[in-house]
Amino acid sequence: MARLLNSIVARMLMLAGIMTTITMAVGLIGYFGAAYFQLHVMMKHMPPEARAELLDLVAHGLKGSSRYFALFERYGGEPLDLGDFGFVLSIGVISIVSGGAVAVLLARRISRPIIAVAEAAAGVAAGDRAIRVEQGGVSGEVGQLIESFNRMASDIDAYERERTIFTAGVTHELRTPLTILKARLHGIADQMIPATPSEAQRLLRQVEHLGRIVEDLKTLAHADAGELALDRRVLAVDDVLRACVADLRGGEEAAGIRFDEHYAGGRVSGDPVRLSQIVLNLLTNAVKHSPPGGTIRVISAVTGTNVTIEVADEGPGFAEQDVRQMFIPFWRSRADRLEGKPGSGLGLTLTAKLVEAHRGSIFAQNRTDRSGAVFRIVLPQGGASREATPSRAA
Repeated sequence: MARLLNSIVARMLMLAGIMTTITMAVGLIGYFGAAYFQLHVMMKHMPPEARAELLDLVAHGLKGSSRYFALFERYGGEPLDLGDFGFVLSIGVISIVSGGAVAVLLARRISRPIIAVAEAAAGVAAGDRAIRVEQGGVSGEVGQLIESFNRMASDIDAYERERTIFTAGVTHELRTPLTILKARLHGIADQMIPATPSEAQRLLRQVEHLGRIVEDLKTLAHADAGELALDRRVLAVDDVLRACVADLRGGEEAAGIRFDEHYAGGRVSGDPVRLSQIVLNLLTNAVKHSPPGGTIRVISAVTGTNVTIEVADEGPGFAEQDVRQMFIPFWRSRADRLEGKPGSGLGLTLTAKLVEAHRGSIFAQNRTDRSGAVFRIVLPQGGASREATPSRAA
């Protein structure tokens, strides 16, 4: 009920009702006041006998009698006429002035928060990202407007911070391999470094690193714009997991790591390349944080209409406050930076974007049975196969 009364439409109806009431009240007060004044003046100039007779008629409720009007016409002139122009004009002027004053007060009360939003919007446009509008006790449409503005201002502020972090991350990740390439190529040009095949391989690794960063940035840009092309087809999740584990198991980086696999079937509609990229990113992240001889648990399960994929490691886990930041581009935990662990900070970000493009969700938490982190992906089951189409995140 309070929300309804605070709506602009309800307030306008209340304002119209108040002004109508004021007009009627002024008219009635004016009419009875004028009639009383005229009767008072008339009785003051009447003979005592006629005044006594008039008072007797009023006391007995005979104001409408012929004798009452005869006395009124004889001693008081014409009775009050509601059609008199001056009388109606006076009532109209008084009604307009009093009703207008009330309307101005209510209009200012209604427009004050709207003006505050307009001024705050101008401040945000001028670069003040921290400005917000105090809502106070305002509700209804104006309250919704204030909430929407504050939410928009918060989103813009968060976007600007992320953009700054993103720009700094791009600069940092590109500068390192470029600096190495520049220094060693100068050394080769100055004949300080021999142009051997091993040196060419070293430079090629830096170029490939740059290429991976650029490709990841391109994928992120397409995902953010909703233009990431997915070659969707119906896939068995277990086949994707087995292939990715087999690829890592034979690599140097996973040497000494054991994979504990538990698969329960399930099929999804997705891009095989992108789904493999998702799983490999999670497995690589788990390998990076696993201790020597550790075990990585890989699980698939069917829950209702969804397929769940879990990758759990036996590393140190992560700080609880890092959960909201680990999917931000180029973000790396303080522990990773101090220990000098490799990575660009794009892997988990890209994974989250690819999961979102498949209309799924990704969650991260620390293990409860021991130290380590668990990453869980939930994807919708089944779906008809179709050709490559731009994805639209749900």
